[in-house]
Amino acid sequence: MMNTRQRSAIVLIAGLVLATGAACAPGADGTEPTSSATSTATPAPSPSASPTASPSADPQDPTTWIISEDGVGPIEIGGVLADTLAELPSTWTDDENCTWTAWWNADDSSYGVFFVRGTESEDAPIREISVYTAAQTPVALASPVTAEGLGLGATKEEVLSAYPDAEEGTAQIGEGTWVKVPSDSDAHIFFDYREDVVGASDVVVTTGDQPSYEVCG
Repeated sequence: MMNTRQRSAIVLIAGLVLATGAACAPGADGTEPTSSATSTATPAPSPSASPTASPSADPQDPTTWIISEDGVGPIEIGGVLADTLAELPSTWTDDENCTWTAWWNADDSSYGVFFVRGTESEDAPIREISVYTAAQTPVALASPVTAEGLGLGATKEEVLSAYPDAEEGTAQIGEGTWVKVPSDSDAHIFFDYREDVVGASDVVVTTGDQPSYEVCG
C-alpha cells in the first residue's frame, strides 16, 4: 500500500517498484492512494535553488522533468496510461495486481515516481502523478521540481513564499498536511508533509480535491 502521509512503512529497493505482498484493489469510490516508507535520501541542492531541468524533458532522466499542473515531465494529466508507459524506459513498470498504476524508482532508492489512471476503464485518463521519497527526513534531491525549483524536501515556508496564494490543508487520513498550489486547470500541485516533518515527502499533481490516501492497496 502506498501513501503520502502517515501510511504503512515500506522499503524502497533499487530495481523493485512495488512493496512485497501488497494486495491491490481500488477503493469503493474508484480512487486509489499514495505512499510512504523508510529509506534514506541522498542530500542535494537546496529546494529553493533554480531548477536544473531542461525545457525538453528526457524520458530517460527524471532530473530533467518539470512538475506543473499539466503533469510531470513527459507524463501528462489526462494522458493514456498504456501509451505513456510505452514511451518510458523499461525501468518503468506496471503490475498485474495494480494495472491502473505505473511505477519507477531511482537507482539509489532515494525517491520514486508513479502515476495513476481512473479505474472506470482501461482507457481512463491519467488523474494523478506523484514524486515521492520514503526518507524519514526528506531533503532536496536531484529529481523533478517545479519551474520555481521546488520539489521533494521543500519546506512550507519555501512553497508559500513561491506561491503566496497557496492553500493549506490537512490530509484526509492521519495527521499529515499539504499545501495546494493555485491553478487555472482542473489539476493542482500539492506538496505533502508527514506529521512533524519539515520537508515535503511527496509532490503530487492530481485532479482530486487532495492527493489520494493510497493508490494500490
